[in-house]
Amino acid sequence: MVQFVHHPLRLLNPSFDSPLLDVLTDLEHLRRLQIQGTTPMPVFMQLKQVFHVLESLASARIEGNHTTLADYVEARVIDGPNRSEQLQEIANIERAMQQVEDSVEPGEPVTEHLLRGLHATTVDGLKREGDTNPGAYRQGAVKIAQADHQPPEAPQVPDYMTELVTFINRADPPKYDLMKVALAHHRFAWVHPFGNGNGRVVRLLTYAMLIKYGFRVNAVVRLLNPAAVFCADRNAYYARLGDADAGTDEALERWCVYVLSGVRDELTKVDRLADYEHLKAKVLLPAVNYARERQLITPLEQAVLTTTIKAGTVKAGDLEAAMPDLNANQRTYQIRKLVDGGMLQPINPGARQYSIGFSHNMLLRGVVRALTDEGFIPAALVAPPV
Repeated sequence: MVQFVHHPLRLLNPSFDSPLLDVLTDLEHLRRLQIQGTTPMPVFMQLKQVFHVLESLASARIEGNHTTLADYVEARVIDGPNRSEQLQEIANIERAMQQVEDSVEPGEPVTEHLLRGLHATTVDGLKREGDTNPGAYRQGAVKIAQADHQPPEAPQVPDYMTELVTFINRADPPKYDLMKVALAHHRFAWVHPFGNGNGRVVRLLTYAMLIKYGFRVNAVVRLLNPAAVFCADRNAYYARLGDADAGTDEALERWCVYVLSGVRDELTKVDRLADYEHLKAKVLLPAVNYARERQLITPLEQAVLTTTIKAGTVKAGDLEAAMPDLNANQRTYQIRKLVDGGMLQPINPGARQYSIGFSHNMLLRGVVRALTDEGFIPAALVAPPV
């Protein structure tokens, strides 16, 4: 019978030739790298919404949700009133991610109140993947399937969680920040504080800690997709967690290398999307062409959207050349039609300048396809679960 074994929560001191030291150095460089970015902010914010979708779907898929990326994209495009529980689970994680961004600032503490609130949002309205006590620590024992670790008894959970947030917020030297991201992820899973939803909440904690430790662009959260690290091979994720349950320095160091090398690789990829030349050539223009090939937009709409993408932002007068056969009233009508369809987006409410819009309409299909082709989306999210 598996029994609970206490292991102290602590920082590690890797040796000079440890691979952990290498990955920490790489991540520290990425953190200090000031990504100014040339992507227009309205476009960047939509792209961030897409990455919220990817992060939410990845986290749910790890837990056994069978929704494919194509399924969820179609659900967002159609936006029907009746959602399945699996779609609701993903939407809840999206809401919780926004909760993280609204609540967490660089250098500010991560609190138990935040974690309990994230849990309440994550399990809201769910039956199979819900919890009878949303936002409250568990009152009974839990067992982790196929694991050799038995989490602590329920009366011990509050003390362990207080210890965890104290560890997260402790003013250690900055060189330990990213190590703490990985160690806190394992420790939360090790404690298993909630009756259900622990995996979804711990990945939100990782997202929150990356924001806390300064991964931002121009005061805006960078495109972060940490769940992609774990979703790429969920069996490896669980195996690595299980290995770290041994609690030895060596096992915890292996866990840190696994998590942080994955985060490093994801950040290196997605930071390229802050370069607008790269984004428009590899993602946005192919997305519009894809929509036209599928006859989802007209040639005229393709011309208007292509002009908008190439310019970044446009005024109505800038689109005249894309509609040479139309008079002023007809051009105004076409622009309004694209705005109403969400494919042109005012850069501010009521503004007469527009950027491309793609996060909630048929262009999203092409954007996701292009991101997949360019390696920004894990293959595990595209394929149906096995």
